[in-house]
Amino acid sequence: MTVIIDLIAFSLQRSGGISVYWYEIIERILNESHFKPSFIEEKSININIFRKELEINENKMVPCEARLVNYLSRYRALNLKKKSESFIFHSTYYRTLNKKTKKYNNVKEVVTVHDFTYEIFNKGLKKWVHSFQKRKAIRAADVVICISENTKKDLLHFYPEFALKDIRIIYNGVSKDYYNLPVVKSVKEKELFFLFVGSRVSYKNFAFAVKVIAQTNGFNLKIVGPKLDHNEIILLDNYLSNRWEILANVNNIELNVLYNMAFALLYPSSYEGFGIPLLEAMKAGCPFIALNYSSIPEVAGDAGVLLDNLTAENFNDAVVMINKNRNKIIERGYKHVENFSWDKCYHETISIYQELNNSWNQI
Repeated sequence: MTVIIDLIAFSLQRSGGISVYWYEIIERILNESHFKPSFIEEKSININIFRKELEINENKMVPCEARLVNYLSRYRALNLKKKSESFIFHSTYYRTLNKKTKKYNNVKEVVTVHDFTYEIFNKGLKKWVHSFQKRKAIRAADVVICISENTKKDLLHFYPEFALKDIRIIYNGVSKDYYNLPVVKSVKEKELFFLFVGSRVSYKNFAFAVKVIAQTNGFNLKIVGPKLDHNEIILLDNYLSNRWEILANVNNIELNVLYNMAFALLYPSSYEGFGIPLLEAMKAGCPFIALNYSSIPEVAGDAGVLLDNLTAENFNDAVVMINKNRNKIIERGYKHVENFSWDKCYHETISIYQELNNSWNQI
């Protein structure tokens, strides 16, 4: 079975959920003896922290005419120098093969759809171009993978013409780097802090997190993510003077310690295709407070505390609930997170490849 994976996502971001997803899938593919994986990779100034961890031999790279010479290069259909071959093609970020490659080869395509942030939160040319590319990739795919039921619902909302497509739900997993550290918990700092992990774009509601922590007594905020901008620093200094800390370039091991030491993960995002930090927190024995919206209820299950609305009153009630029921909440998290693993995600993805490969033999 020959599978060609386009590594474009690693060239478009330094880190992020999509990079985590593909790192976990590709790492396992490289360790499978019965696979014949090949890869397409563009040269980019971007250094992806997860791509650096993948050891892919040069002889596994497929020659390709497209190159990331400018921003629009990422949207080109790929022209592979192949003829009379059978293979499965899976792009890490919505690229497709051109007509010539499909005409002279026997090709099955798979696409993974993560979320619809562009469709919901962007406007103008940026939204139009992204949506055009995504629609084109879904149309070309023999199988569409959605990472949550909510993502499938959004897909059919924005692109109802794909209602008859073969759409599969395959949940993300969580790294084995996250786990309970009893020693850390037994010597936990006197400092009580909330943890905010990931991007701080508008729908992540970072300002809400800052303001509700400001009205508490004794809680600080530790932020794991990209460098703060000027407005964010002003916000933090105005509301949480001397009560906040930014932590950049944090690896999984360091983040696991932070989860173990935190009072809770504060995750007030109003939209997520999935929400991997919730699983990380559960595995580390860290309660979380999140918004009861989009895919969050699917991932959260009965663990943590979900807010129906982002208000200070609801947040304060959640803090009281964690104080009263901390051990029960943590135990529910341990149990629920067992439903998610990268091994499971990988095997369900490979099963799709195998189905498509077998379909050729049945013709």
